[in-house]
Amino acid sequence: MVEPGASEVGVAGLSGSDVRRMIQGAAGWVALHREALNLINVFPVPDGDTGANLGRTLAAASEALGEISEEASAHEIASQAASAALLGGRGSSGVIGAQWLRGFAAGLSEDGDASLGAAFAGAAEAARNAVAEPRDGTMISVAADTALAVETLAGSPLTLMQRAVEAAYESVEYTPEQNPVLKDAGVVDAGARGLEFMLRGMAGALAGEPIPDVPAELGAIDPGWLARRLDDDGEFDGFCTELVVANVNDIDALREVLAGDDETVMLAPDGDDLRIHIHTTEPADAYAAADEAGRIRVFRAVDMRMQAARTHESESDAAVVAVAQGSGFIRVFTELGAAAIVSGGAADNPSVEMLFSAAESVKGEDVIILPNNHNVTPAAERAGELAAEADEPQRIHVIHNDSQAEGVAALAAIIGGVPAEDLVAEMQEALEAVRIGRVTYAARTLDGDIPIKQGQPFAMLDGEIVGAGESIDEVALSLAGSMAESLSGASLFTAYVGEGVSEENAEALVGAIEEHTNIEVDLIEGGQPHYPWLLALE
Repeated sequence: MVEPGASEVGVAGLSGSDVRRMIQGAAGWVALHREALNLINVFPVPDGDTGANLGRTLAAASEALGEISEEASAHEIASQAASAALLGGRGSSGVIGAQWLRGFAAGLSEDGDASLGAAFAGAAEAARNAVAEPRDGTMISVAADTALAVETLAGSPLTLMQRAVEAAYESVEYTPEQNPVLKDAGVVDAGARGLEFMLRGMAGALAGEPIPDVPAELGAIDPGWLARRLDDDGEFDGFCTELVVANVNDIDALREVLAGDDETVMLAPDGDDLRIHIHTTEPADAYAAADEAGRIRVFRAVDMRMQAARTHESESDAAVVAVAQGSGFIRVFTELGAAAIVSGGAADNPSVEMLFSAAESVKGEDVIILPNNHNVTPAAERAGELAAEADEPQRIHVIHNDSQAEGVAALAAIIGGVPAEDLVAEMQEALEAVRIGRVTYAARTLDGDIPIKQGQPFAMLDGEIVGAGESIDEVALSLAGSMAESLSGASLFTAYVGEGVSEENAEALVGAIEEHTNIEVDLIEGGQPHYPWLLALE
């Protein structure tokens, strides 16, 4: 029997306040099951982050509700929450979850009426479009099955949501039959279960039911299967890499550059922003391609092998999160063993949430953050406070350094098997043994012992202005001479060339420095903005 107000495919009457509660319910259900979802995460790799990623995505959506008017329509609330989810989302599950919300919002009409059939159809289509090569036995197939279940169903919003939950559960239970990896591991798909929990939270909110106090039992990965996967040398090679890039004019061209042979690339547009998720062995190349295509707003890369090992092993060394700018520096930090890279630095400070999330992603009790800029240090310390208070507490150790060149010197000092406190002490000692010079242009006229005009090149040594001149090369050569005089016995310059400096100019200056100081120079393409030259002497 069709209830009053019902149409053939849906029903009017889903209000803005209903949608607000539904999003909060979805976030609450996934948050409750975050660790349980992490522990059954096996596809595409068992890196133990599906629950955390989907939970953080929905938390971003839920937190955005506070900025939305209480009078807003269902469509407006869902749309703004979906945009927040896309910007704050993490991992493939987060991108797909955010796109599901975006498609759901698109199915809710502007005037406040709601066709849940259209909303679920839009959600399934948006989720599928987020993945270059969709796979069965994942969130994608569950989204499709739930859309099919309510496509022609009539009834109240609650009736339709409850039917969607039933269909999602049935679809999740079938995922091992669709994906042999899941069957071998003895679990269902974690992202698929996460989508089911989203729907349970939404339906429960409509029914006025509280979020449960205790998470459901979700089982565990088969230990033998997991041991074999962790022993596979090539299984986890690469980084789970995420970007938010603004003002990309040719999305298809960027997709082609990023994808290569990697089927995990996801590109999800939202207004002027493009959310990208990709598994790649060269995150620096992904950064460079995105930087050329638009303006990078967010960049994060997490070492999947280290993440998987630290998820499933009881003891592990401290992991390092490095804040970096420039594709060259990203390459250097990843090659030196940083577990995660977060974009940021001069004039682009990462948020506390970004640093906290990166630390959480690399797992383990001890995480070291290299801020690489004094303006980033307060955010890193605040992230440490949040990590100490988290459900799975971590000890965050913040290295107080002021440049990426210092960060490289500190990271190069790391050795395995050392307690975190001793490791931090070793890294601080490495900083004290290196001198750092920077060359840049004055943003404004400066009065002082060394007067500098706006736009004029000038040099800093360990944070103090030491000279100015007419050309970058002149100032850099003079700085190198001052550094050599200040550190007797030094044997190596490392010169990090920034964006905009040609290869010809870089090689010429390196030759001049070697001739002038009689010290070998190792030239590295850092790609850093703002500083054409960073010099490290040790």
